[in-house]
Amino acid sequence: MALRRRNKISASFNMSSMTDIVFLLLIFFMITSTLVHPNALKLVIPKKSTTKKSEIKFVNVRVTTAGSFYINGRKIRKANVETRLVQILSGNPKAIIKMRTDKNAKTGDVAMVLDIAETLGNKVVLDIR
Repeated sequence: MALRRRNKISASFNMSSMTDIVFLLLIFFMITSTLVHPNALKLVIPKKSTTKKSEIKFVNVRVTTAGSFYINGRKIRKANVETRLVQILSGNPKAIIKMRTDKNAKTGDVAMVLDIAETLGNKVVLDIR
């Protein structure tokens, strides 16, 4: 006797309910993401370019391992460094000292130039090589 089942089990899966859920989640995240404001910097961009040129002067100072001092490419004795920097920097208080030192330069020599710049109220940019 050949008995057959009347109800066949379907092996297919209905995806319509799954797509509805995914669609609703997508809408939810799109709405909530517009409510979140990231911590960003507000930049003030100039509306037009200015033709004013900055008059910042740079003074190049180099301290070598041997204890030699160079100001704007000219060798200066250690005793004359302060007087020469005062002469150069007295005319422009906004001048910046670009100080280049060797890796093994004496700390005291470098500190001397930094002290002079601090006394005169000038900024120093260090370049250690």
